Amino acid sequence: AQAVANADGSVTVSWSAPTEGTVTSYVILATREGQPRHAISGRLEPNPTSYTVDSSELIPGASYTFQVGPLNVHTHGPPSAASAAVVVATPGAAQPPGRPGAAQAVANADGSVTVSWSAPTEGTVTSYVILATREGQPRHAISGRLEPNPTSYTVDSSELIPGASYTFQVGPLNVHTHGP
Repeated sequence: AQAVANADGSVTVSWSAPTEGTVTSYVILATREGQPRHAISGRLEPNPTSYTVDSSELIPGASYTFQVGPLNVHTHGPPSAASAAVVVATPGAAQPPGRPGAAQAVANADGSVTVSWSAPTEGTVTSYVILATREGQPRHAISGRLEPNPTSYTVDSSELIPGASYTFQVGPLNVHTHGP
């Protein structure tokens, strides 16, 4: 059996029909980590050979394996091999943001620095923070949380030491999760 965790908290289980015997129905068996295996579906028609387990039957964030048990009227066949473990999604949880494009920093005549970047192509970004590293010093946040647009920020000259060398990075955030 193969199992895929869906973003809405459901899991889709698919399988291949056995090559021997007659199957009149299937049952999906679920094993939550540390718990006994149990039937999570009623008897399913022989086709299609996939079934989506509703999110109401699963615990968000829990790890499960799934098996498919073939039935022939009243006789159970051996269940399939267990699927790889899947972790059930928490519906509505934003995916962690990916890495934004490389930060570009431009020194301005007034002593400020404008940092710009491109948004990550994966995940959800709800804000950014600008990180600055002065030569020989630890990296630190030089801005508060910034709106996702525009993808540029000017660091005021009062935040910088004139003549010092800095590198800048952009940290993407979504609600509670920091991206790379």
